[in-house]
Amino acid sequence: MAVLFVMATKAGDILPSLKLIFVEAWNFDSMVTGGFWGLVIIGVRRAMFSNEAGLGSAPMYHGQSKNDEPTKEGLVAMLGPFIDTIMVCSFTAVIIILSGAYLEDGSGITMTLVAFERTMGSFGSGLLMVIVSAFALSTLFTYSYYGVKSLGFLTSPKVGQWYNLFFVAMIVFATVASLELVKNLIDLSYALMVIPNMIAVLYLAPKVNAASKKYFQNRKVNGT
Repeated sequence: MAVLFVMATKAGDILPSLKLIFVEAWNFDSMVTGGFWGLVIIGVRRAMFSNEAGLGSAPMYHGQSKNDEPTKEGLVAMLGPFIDTIMVCSFTAVIIILSGAYLEDGSGITMTLVAFERTMGSFGSGLLMVIVSAFALSTLFTYSYYGVKSLGFLTSPKVGQWYNLFFVAMIVFATVASLELVKNLIDLSYALMVIPNMIAVLYLAPKVNAASKKYFQNRKVNGT
């Protein structure tokens, strides 16, 4: 709502901001200066950090749903990357451009803080703190659940509970380590998760396609 409010107050600058995103994304000078594949790798790393698509983590909680149709639950799961990356990240990028915060050096959260402060004053910084805190807490509980379930599956549910001790230790470590080190460790962990998961995705793709085809055919026959 805060982002929509800022966009409404500066509606005339939205299209130029979106144009800037596309122009700079395909800017030849940026490709040469930053290295095309370097930019692609950074983009993939940050995109995966925002929506976790391809990591294999989402099935852990989608598998707990009461939905009796796997394909339908898969379609629901596809909304996550769309909302996280296409909507939330794009809206945030527009606000950063509208405020001019993108012209300053700093990490993504620093630029977002500057953008909120410039567009909404002190209220913006307080609001961002609440939003980031809610995101951080939900992420902590979610990854605790992932770790317990994964270790429990590999060993036993009783042993899996011990994962939380390691998890808490990593939280303490992250608070004293540099932001760059923490991000690199997260990216490394994600890469180690992606490799076996993508092998499984490619192996199971024919079964997924067959199940999806059957699901849509049944919907067409039933007229739903």
